Amino acid sequence: MRFVKIAALAAVMAAGGAVASANAQNVYNSSLANINGTFGAGTATTTTNANGTVTTVTGPGGDANRAYIAPVAGVWQQSAVGGGASVGITNTYSNDGNGAAYFASPGSDGKADLTYAFTGGPVALSSLNSLSFDFYDDPANTSVFSPVMRLSLTDNGNYAGSLVLEYHYQNQTDAPTGQWITLSATLNSGIFWATNAQLGPTQAAADGGEKTLSQWLAGNPGEDIEVTGVSIGIGSGQAGGFSGAVDHVTYDFAGGPSANFDFQTVPEPSAWALMILGFGGVGAAMRRRQRVAATA
Repeated sequence: MRFVKIAALAAVMAAGGAVASANAQNVYNSSLANINGTFGAGTATTTTNANGTVTTVTGPGGDANRAYIAPVAGVWQQSAVGGGASVGITNTYSNDGNGAAYFASPGSDGKADLTYAFTGGPVALSSLNSLSFDFYDDPANTSVFSPVMRLSLTDNGNYAGSLVLEYHYQNQTDAPTGQWITLSATLNSGIFWATNAQLGPTQAAADGGEKTLSQWLAGNPGEDIEVTGVSIGIGSGQAGGFSGAVDHVTYDFAGGPSANFDFQTVPEPSAWALMILGFGGVGAAMRRRQRVAATA
């Protein structure tokens, strides 16, 4: 009976990865798109090995040279990757022993994101209850910036950029390195800066570009501000190289979408072969013990 349960577990994992943990939606490295080719003057290459899946785009910086693919609702995808940066899901930094979303950049030209579009369409920003994400900065990093979480927005149906949640602007200090940090927010807690002037001053403005979500809403009375999805990643302009990770991305909207994404890796086929052989050996040993007991 135990052997049957072990074999069933192996079949489930071989079909799609680890058994889902409670209240989490697993996002596996095998679900990432295989992006290869030329984007402007950038060249994208996606590789998968025992450590996970990574897309790297070499070449100059700038949006025209970054890799984009057509968005698919309900699927995490690589986006805006360029300037020598990399993005994927790997075991390089593991939050809970099964991998995490991975980001790396060689310098100020690099940028890399993972994006997710809501399946049910846009939802009102005012209906947000909470959001959070875990991030990790490698101790070798010299940049003050850390991975971020963004809310992708429209204003009266028009593109309105993103509102960005980032550690540095919450605490006015560099993020700790070498440890996992949780950053969370609600409508009235957490500072967000804007990437587009549609809603008001951007972060680059002299002042007024850093507010709570409630303050952003109050500054746009009567506007229909909606969230179309979320993204995580690292922006351009980082002084020095960067390497880090993100895991456990959560959001909850009243009457709308709610999620807790756990980024994970799945073993390579060769590893599965060894595991199946191991399961077979365990089953054979148990059957031998059962025969011995029956004979006695």
